[in-house]
Amino acid sequence: MKWNKKVGSAFLAAVILAATSPILGLPKAEAAGLSWPAGQILPSFSAPASTLDVMNLVGEYRYEAEGTQVGHGTGHLDGNGWLAQTSIDAPNQHMVYGPYATDIPAGANQAYFDMIVDNNTANNDVIVTVDVRDSTSGQTLATRDITRQQWTQAGSYQRFTLNYTNPVAGHSLEFRVYWYGRAYTKVDAVGSIQQGKSDEAVLFTTLKGLVNKTQPRIYSYDDNVRNEDGKDKWLNDLGMGHVDVADNWSLITKYASEISGIVVYDDALPDTVNLATTIASQSGGIVAPPSLVSKLTSAPYNLPILDDLRGDFTTKLQVYQYLHDHYWSSVTHRLLIGLNPGIKGALRDYALATGAAVVWLDPSVPAEKTLLQSFFSDMPYGSGVYMGWWPDEAIGVQAASEYGISTVASDWSSNLTVFGGTSRTVNVKPVPNKPALQNKIYVSLIMSDGDNLQYMEHRFKKLWDSPNRGAVPLGWTVSPAMLDAMPGVLNYLYNSATPNDALISGPSGIGYTYPNSWANQTYLNSFVALSNDYMNRAGLKVATIWNTITGGINANVGASFAQYAPSLLGLTGQNAGSPITIYGNSQPTQGLSATYCYSQATIISEINNAIAGWDGTAPRFVSIQSNPWDVTYQMIVNAVNNFSSNSNIVFVRPDTYFQLMRENNQLPTDPSAVVKQYEAETAFTHATGAASGSDWSANVSAHNAGYMLSGNYDNSIPTGRNTATFKMKIDTNTGTNDNVVTLDVRDNTTGQTLASVDVYRNQFKKNNAYQDFSLSFNNPAGSSLEFRAYYRDKATISIDKVTVTKRIGKYEAEGSVVGHSLGRVSGDGWQATPSLDGTGHMMYGPYDTNVPVGNRTITYRLKVDNNTSDNANVAIIDVWDAASNTVVTQATLTRQQFTSANQYQDFNLSFNQTLGRNLEFRVWYADTATVTVDNITIN
Repeated sequence: MKWNKKVGSAFLAAVILAATSPILGLPKAEAAGLSWPAGQILPSFSAPASTLDVMNLVGEYRYEAEGTQVGHGTGHLDGNGWLAQTSIDAPNQHMVYGPYATDIPAGANQAYFDMIVDNNTANNDVIVTVDVRDSTSGQTLATRDITRQQWTQAGSYQRFTLNYTNPVAGHSLEFRVYWYGRAYTKVDAVGSIQQGKSDEAVLFTTLKGLVNKTQPRIYSYDDNVRNEDGKDKWLNDLGMGHVDVADNWSLITKYASEISGIVVYDDALPDTVNLATTIASQSGGIVAPPSLVSKLTSAPYNLPILDDLRGDFTTKLQVYQYLHDHYWSSVTHRLLIGLNPGIKGALRDYALATGAAVVWLDPSVPAEKTLLQSFFSDMPYGSGVYMGWWPDEAIGVQAASEYGISTVASDWSSNLTVFGGTSRTVNVKPVPNKPALQNKIYVSLIMSDGDNLQYMEHRFKKLWDSPNRGAVPLGWTVSPAMLDAMPGVLNYLYNSATPNDALISGPSGIGYTYPNSWANQTYLNSFVALSNDYMNRAGLKVATIWNTITGGINANVGASFAQYAPSLLGLTGQNAGSPITIYGNSQPTQGLSATYCYSQATIISEINNAIAGWDGTAPRFVSIQSNPWDVTYQMIVNAVNNFSSNSNIVFVRPDTYFQLMRENNQLPTDPSAVVKQYEAETAFTHATGAASGSDWSANVSAHNAGYMLSGNYDNSIPTGRNTATFKMKIDTNTGTNDNVVTLDVRDNTTGQTLASVDVYRNQFKKNNAYQDFSLSFNNPAGSSLEFRAYYRDKATISIDKVTVTKRIGKYEAEGSVVGHSLGRVSGDGWQATPSLDGTGHMMYGPYDTNVPVGNRTITYRLKVDNNTSDNANVAIIDVWDAASNTVVTQATLTRQQFTSANQYQDFNLSFNQTLGRNLEFRVWYADTATVTVDNITIN
């Protein structure tokens, strides 16, 4: 335990302020910068300054062994590394050489080599020689032999280092691995670290956090892991003004009035850097390493020491127990930061700015788990967030899940204190038109890891910037927490997305958690509802649910998502290859066909495995997820092109994938259009029939003709056009084509039947298979409605439910599913104009064979540039049956039928739908006015 603290007066004042504040745990700069409304999982920062100071904090230069920056004299690609095997690869050559880097700073540096050997006990032969070579001068700067027994464990990566001095900045350096052919050896990466740079990283990163919590004014370039987002790419793409700082130390002087002093950590006990970060956040200070204390306390900086932690603790447990006992009560309990003390920069600015406690506790160690639980027990169940990362992923996420806390992976996130201040306006793009459902194999490809905010900031940027992005349909997982942490980035993704790019939610909603491990169902429901709110506002219609890397979804979890996440189209699970399960009669869920493909070959192989044995009699749904650390965008494109000759395979976006799956299972393809859903066996009165499982059923032998369903006198259905859909099945669809049931919608207030349809035996496609039959109706204001099914006593009829929707389908005119003989995209529509176009179909398709039987209303939304000059015909709208080459219904539109110019107006066509039709919804252009089509809606 820590005693005899050396505390400065500024620090004492800050502690007193925090202890007496009526708002628990908000940083003292909250009024000036941070805001944290109730219901928001992470705080918002104020708008960034018009010109940001950009610091360069890069201290590590890393080169993936399998990457394009290095060369190879022997060995071969193996997943995420470069492998050399005895009897396979040529010995006595360089496995890795290059990258001829010219940006390594002059002076003291340390090279590293991350490598695996398969056996570390057979002998102690030299396995490899590593060196650093100055290619400009031809000089070897440092070299080292590595023997078999220097690996402490076989089959695990181990880092070997080599100190060297770079004589001159700008020289071309190589980091080489020479292999003798004596053992299986794999290289993950090589690289270089500038010695002493991490000491500066902690100082300037915490300065950034201190300054940015009032207003974001400092940005840092410190992608020292993969160097993939580029120094200024995000700043330029987000339109942020910025200027490079020539000397980071100048910022200490520039912002001196905002710095109370320094908190010094103890090099001998690395975890004190986390305690120092927490103390600094409370005292208005910055964190200083011992090596820089003398410089910081001297002119021109003259910063006082607020707290000096050197020599105060002997174990990490003492450090975090002290943090809990002395600071936890005065900081926020909505957020806990988990940060490896070896990470001196990155997320540390966010921890200081938000005033959150910073820990690094391992739940696999009993004493550390007990202490961690003392933090968790005070956090809000269902909305508390653990931000950063874990010593072990599965053990950590499990420990947090047991307390209803989700993990937001973000340990290497560099600039959330800037991104958190970008505009919260996100211009979500709608789900595009889906193709008509056919007996095809539908394949959805997904890129994983988007729940990780550091991936979104770094690696993701490189993938998103692929020059041919949009070539194939792809689901990109992102975090719903981006709405708080980096809303401007999320908005940029929508603004730059192609029609083939679908953003979907990573695991398992607002954060990474194992929902199966939540013991309290009420809290789980609250978490799901909160996640639904975030996903809906972020435009994410598909979510991945994790329950360990191979876990399925428990029934109670599926039911919770069905009830409390109604905006979602579907869920993917990690239980690979699992069948489709529909929870709550409304939410389709499917285990991914493959969870983590690591190469182009594995993507192709997994697709082939999943499509094997398909007989063509029904659609098949295949979902393939890839690991973005190994798979490039071009690999995805190549894998799709591999199947280009197979017309039975259709690649679709994940949201389209689940729409088709929903249609195949008689579920609404647009949950946002659902008004009400009534279970047949519980929501109605019955004059005939009986409950049968989840259905209400009537059969000839036991029941008489009469109303199977009547009621329920609902007066909450919206005024205007709606559709009532009855999900039904029949025992046999062959024989005499009897009228087996009559469906209607009745206005109980006036006694008027608003819509009615007779359903015949042969209109059912299959025996004992659910099918939708629907009625379009116009609801008068405030009417009490009945949805009735009159049984004709001719067959066994079972009704599952009745669903009321605002529509059953919608096609955007500019979407990819419909066709165009003339015209072009214009804003949110498709436009034809006399100066550029002749007569012809400006819209046709989509060749839909699945419009439900019943009375249909098709609404065409159009506008015209002039509605007064004459009354010429400007367009013909029709419904065309491509199966019989006949017009089902049509209307001619004249100029003066538009009530105003340049304003969209709805025009309706109605008809009774029968089986066997292949429908197009067409607009023929008369070449007499500028006409724009917005969309077509099916009721």
